[in-house]
Formats: sequence, structure tokens, C-alpha cells
Amino acid sequence: MKNETLKAVVLLNIAGLLWGGNMILGRYLADFLGPWSIVSTRLVIGGFIFILLLMQTGELKKIKHITNWWTFIALAIFGVIFFQSLLYYGLRLTTSTNAGLINSLTPLLTAFMAAAFLKEKLNYHHWVAAAVTIFGLLFILGEGDLTNLLLLNFNVGDLLVLGAVISWVIYSLIAKNAMIGMSPLLLTALGVLLSLVVVIPLGIYEAKVIQTPHLTVNAFWALMFISVGPTVLSLLFWNKGMKVIGPSRASLFLNTVPVYIIIINAVFLEEMPYQYQIIGMVLIFMGSFYAGLKAHKPKLRD
Repeated sequence: MKNETLKAVVLLNIAGLLWGGNMILGRYLADFLGPWSIVSTRLVIGGFIFILLLMQTGELKKIKHITNWWTFIALAIFGVIFFQSLLYYGLRLTTSTNAGLINSLTPLLTAFMAAAFLKEKLNYHHWVAAAVTIFGLLFILGEGDLTNLLLLNFNVGDLLVLGAVISWVIYSLIAKNAMIGMSPLLLTALGVLLSLVVVIPLGIYEAKVIQTPHLTVNAFWALMFISVGPTVLSLLFWNKGMKVIGPSRASLFLNTVPVYIIIINAVFLEEMPYQYQIIGMVLIFMGSFYAGLKAHKPKLRD
């Protein structure tokens, strides 16, 4: 069991690293492609890879035995269509660091939504964590000045990323139940493949009418990276890790995303975070990890 948990931790960290890269490159690609062009391209490539994996593992034939298609449609809507579109639109209006920091709210939101919809119990530790974490989020949204919130003067991109986070939490809760008796590979693949029905027409329309794609060599390789890493590997690793330790505990590892973003930005782009981002990150980390550690602290046997 310990080995399985360790494996889950490694997989979830790799997923966090790849998602960190996705936010940085998603911001970079805003000058070359529209949001739906990015989403549709990465999902077409990712969908093709998933089909090959399903054929190789023999799980493609299991699709004909699925009866709860509405569940998988919901996974495609919240985990792929809503999440990715809101994220890429948000990244056009905010920084990758801010997006990563707001993403750190996921553990706490997961705990509260699990309590609301899955009847998981909350204790006062969650409320303490909520107060600290929400203050950290408000500090980021107000860009270090909480009076900006009173004037409704904050970055719309941050709100779009927050919407993406909420969508991801819904996806995680649905996926946890859907994975009972089903492999993470099949569940992840179906979410991606079903979403193609929506994202391909939107991508084509956007490319022809709204923003014509303009790819350089670097932009091409950036697009290839997010089409394989964050699209296939991150989703697959995330679902495998979540199947072992559950959505609430797994969501704690999303706190690694802003850390990886800051490290990548500092090392490769020589971009250091602003002071308000560091303060907000510390507060969100404190609240999220406090809730996670207290909520999952094992009880002593009599």
C-alpha cells in the first residue's frame, strides 16, 4: 500500500509539473493562436494518442459495454471543454503565475464541494483554512491592494481562471465515482474524445473568422508539448494518482503547480514573482496544507 501511495505522489507531482508548463506555454501561445484553436489542436492530437493507447491495452472494446454515457459527457464538459477554454481565455488576460496561484484553491474547494455533494464531513479546520486561503486569493485578485476589490477593479483573467478551477473540482468529484470499476486510461480517453464534438467546430470557426493562426517554429513545439504532456500524460497521471488516494488528498498536489511555474519562469525566463503574488501564495499554501493535513490525520486506535 505504501508503494502505491508513493507511486501516486510521484505521478501527481509530474502532472503538476506538466500543468505548470501548460500555463506558461498557454500564455506564450496567445500571440499565435486563439484559445479554441489551442484547445482543439491539443485535443485532436491527444485524442489520437489515447485511441492508440486504448487499442494497445485492449480497452477500446470495453466502450461498447458502457451505459452511463451522461457521466462521461459531464466529464468532457467540465474537465475538458469548460476547464481548458476558461483557462486559455484567462491566460490571455493574466499572468501564468497568477493562474497557478489561483489554481492552488482547488484543494479547499474540493473539500467543500465534496461535503456538499458527496456528504463528506467538514470540521473547524476546514473553516480556518478557508478564511486564510480566501484572504490569499483576494490579495492576488486585488494585486496586493484589497481596496481594488471594493472598487471592483481586478483582473478579469483571474476570474476566468477561478471559473476553470471550479470546473476542474466538479470534474474530479465526478471522475472519482466514475472510476469505480473502470481504468483511469479509459475514463480519461473518453473525456477527451467526447469533447472533440464541441471543440473542433469552435476551433475551425475561430481560425477562419476571429484569429488566424500564425505558427513559428517555437510556437509549433510549444503546441506539441501541451498536446502531449498536459493533455495526455497529466490527465492520465492525475486520474491514476487520484484513484489511489482520493480527490481531496490528490487535489493538494495542485499546490505544486505555481511552485513549478515560478521555478520555470525564474530559471528559463528570468521572471521573478511580484511581492503580492508571494504573499498570496504563502497564504493559499498555508490554508490548503493545513486543511489537508488536519483533515487526513489518522486517528489513534484505542
